[in-house]
Amino acid sequence: MRSRERVIAAINLSKPDRVPLRHSPLPGALIKYGEKLMEIFRRYPHDFSPSEFDVPKPEELPADYRAGVHRDSWGTLWSSTVDGIHGQVVDYPIKTIEDYATYEFPQLQQDLENYGIKLKKNVDEFKSKGFFVMLGFDPGNFFERLQWLRGFRNLMMDLVRGRRELEAFADRLLEYCISSLQIVLEAKPDAVSFADDWGTQDRLMINPSLWRSFFKPRYRVMFKLVHDYNAYVYFHSDGYIMDIIPDLMEIGVDVLNPQFSCHNLKLLADSVRDRICISSDIDRQYVLPRGSPREVEDYVKMVVELFGYGNSGGLIGRGEVNIDVPLENVEAMYRAFIKYGRYNW
Repeated sequence: MRSRERVIAAINLSKPDRVPLRHSPLPGALIKYGEKLMEIFRRYPHDFSPSEFDVPKPEELPADYRAGVHRDSWGTLWSSTVDGIHGQVVDYPIKTIEDYATYEFPQLQQDLENYGIKLKKNVDEFKSKGFFVMLGFDPGNFFERLQWLRGFRNLMMDLVRGRRELEAFADRLLEYCISSLQIVLEAKPDAVSFADDWGTQDRLMINPSLWRSFFKPRYRVMFKLVHDYNAYVYFHSDGYIMDIIPDLMEIGVDVLNPQFSCHNLKLLADSVRDRICISSDIDRQYVLPRGSPREVEDYVKMVVELFGYGNSGGLIGRGEVNIDVPLENVEAMYRAFIKYGRYNW
């Protein structure tokens, strides 16, 4: 199978020849390890575009990934101590409930026609080379963007109090998301990625019923648009999210990337088996950063056995490479996916 065919088969639970791979380095890891990390990626090529990564220049990183204190185009002020590691919000633009009505969103891409042509050309190029093309959009993180604009505590209070101003603002943000999504979807990617961290270590951040009434309908609108363009929905969320996984599947998530270290993996696998493709998250709280290469191999083997769905396949092999992950563990992870991830149908 070519890479694109392999990923599509995994998503559709239709028997790929092996577990497809996806490299997932944080910018900080690319900066720290540079060519040494690239060599590992070349030894174990993944099935997604881009086929190669560039080492980012610190001065070109976005505000939320650049060391120091920097304000982004949304008006949020970020502080980070390390280049390439996501920072913390230290100031936000929506300080009062009245500010929801007057906040102005950043302008979308200025020259939409030229941007769209360039984006389509890149997608066509990678598809012609046999890769699966997944694109992000701004903002692909609806819940987190609300936090970064209003402040986490303030947003939680507004949600609990049922502020009409927040409802109206969330609808405006949804309209912005739809416009941004539309630009990306016109390029005909295979998938669009969304990311919102919904869980703490052991529970959802808000009551599931509040999630279902406020966020679920808005996600549904975005996911439907993606499917209208015959693309897949890829959804990442850190933390424990078992309470809303059935809802995410119901409203159209095709690939789910949960944080493995916050879940009982057998229970998670039992709840999704033969229903949805899982993009793995090799334990990044202990196994990847602090385990031995053998522990990494054993963990990957367990993941393939649990989520490879013996009768269909339904796993994308992925593990986030952060600055605390030794290179020998990065190599052990990909080597194990290749060793244990070949299917004998």
